[in-house]
Amino acid sequence: MNTESHRSRGRPLTFDQDEVLDAAMLVFWTRGYDAASLDDLTQAMGINRPSLYAQFGNKRGLFLAAIDRYTETISAPQAVPLATVQDIAKAVSLYYGEIIKCVAAEGRPPGCLIASVATELAARDGEIRSKVSNLLGAAEDFIETRLVAAGYGGTTLTAKVMAEMIVAVGQSLASRARLGATPAQLTALAEGFTQQIFADRPPEPLS
Repeated sequence: MNTESHRSRGRPLTFDQDEVLDAAMLVFWTRGYDAASLDDLTQAMGINRPSLYAQFGNKRGLFLAAIDRYTETISAPQAVPLATVQDIAKAVSLYYGEIIKCVAAEGRPPGCLIASVATELAARDGEIRSKVSNLLGAAEDFIETRLVAAGYGGTTLTAKVMAEMIVAVGQSLASRARLGATPAQLTALAEGFTQQIFADRPPEPLS
């Protein structure tokens, strides 16, 4: 638990940073960056503007912190199958399943904070563009490594291109969920792609 203390009008104000970031993350995720007002954010976070400015600098700084929090609590758990399941085709299928659980879950905003909101801002903010690019690049590099180890990497469809396609479909699932696609529809899309890309899959190497 990360607890921060600040002063407001001479009195100490204490809050849990993880909790306020979770609240801010949901506001940005639901409303988008531009539509999320400081009043919306401070009300959801349960803090005042001076505390927000003292801890995060400004709204943009808060959003960058919210992206990091999203990556830590939402994106990273989705990728666990990619690191723990030996069969790469099964790992990708389970990876998509985790994405679908997140982007189309009841009681949670549809879509993905990074795919829906951060990507939109990336067009006009170099730091956010770099952050998003690094996140996607890291996912692609890890999947490419798994694919190469599993024997993929031909001249027609390289492991690098396959990895980029796998990540791109994950982003597409989030975008479609934002537009109202159901979990069943997203699952059908993910399963169809996975079956197609691994149709002629080589055997996993012995370990």
